[in-house]
Amino acid sequence: MSFIKTTICICLQNFRKWQKDYRIWTIAAILFILILENTRKFSDLSADLGVSSSIWQYPFLYSQYHLKLIFTLPLLLMFCNAPFIDQNALFLIVRCKRKAWITGQILYIIVSSAVYYLFIFLCTVITALPSSELSMDWGKCLYTIAYSNAASQLGYSFISVAGYVIDYFTPIQAVWFTFLLSWLMAIFIGLLIYFLNTISSKRYLGSIVSGIIILFSCYVEAFGSDKQLYFSPVSWSTLNQVDVAEKTNHPSFYYCIGVYCGLSLLLIVLLLAFRKRWKMDIDSK
Repeated sequence: MSFIKTTICICLQNFRKWQKDYRIWTIAAILFILILENTRKFSDLSADLGVSSSIWQYPFLYSQYHLKLIFTLPLLLMFCNAPFIDQNALFLIVRCKRKAWITGQILYIIVSSAVYYLFIFLCTVITALPSSELSMDWGKCLYTIAYSNAASQLGYSFISVAGYVIDYFTPIQAVWFTFLLSWLMAIFIGLLIYFLNTISSKRYLGSIVSGIIILFSCYVEAFGSDKQLYFSPVSWSTLNQVDVAEKTNHPSFYYCIGVYCGLSLLLIVLLLAFRKRWKMDIDSK
């Protein structure tokens, strides 16, 4: 019980640092501006179509590869300082032991990844509310965009809605599954940055490798094949790149979940199993 309480306290300590962390405030401001601009375009398009907009824009918010790039890159800024060592780190490690400290950092990555995409979802709903109808249905605007080329004809080429997602999922289901996929992707990115920064003692290696993985997803979605999509975990963060009801050649939902969980568990095991070998690197900081 003491180990669990210590782990949670270490995790919460990282969240308390957000109050004075300008990176976090910068990320929040950037995300809010991006979301506000996106919902404004949805509102303008719905007005041009003569239909009401929808609050359920989140599953399609970053479904296009360039928007996925923009909404995923802030994760690098969020986790770039892993393994989160500051002036108090050595004191905490001595008091709580290395295993509890590393576990607390892992828990922080898991929870903060959820907070990141929950913030995006809530901002999407809040900014969409003034021009949208309150309904548990997808709404006429999303149906029109999904089943016609009205968006591109009216000059809104950056707005895209996958029709098979609307057919197969209710809004609540689509929001949940998009959040789940995005959350697991963010956990993988955060743990990868943590792992690479730790073993290299360089705080830029994890961000560089993760950045390459994110850029690779843009290449795959823009120019690649369905086979390459199986090796692009960042691409799976939206339902339009995941096979739904065997209607596409994309990776299946369970394949994506399995790879996310498998890679994340592998990174966690490596972080915990080899923690003593990194003693000199941590102490030297």
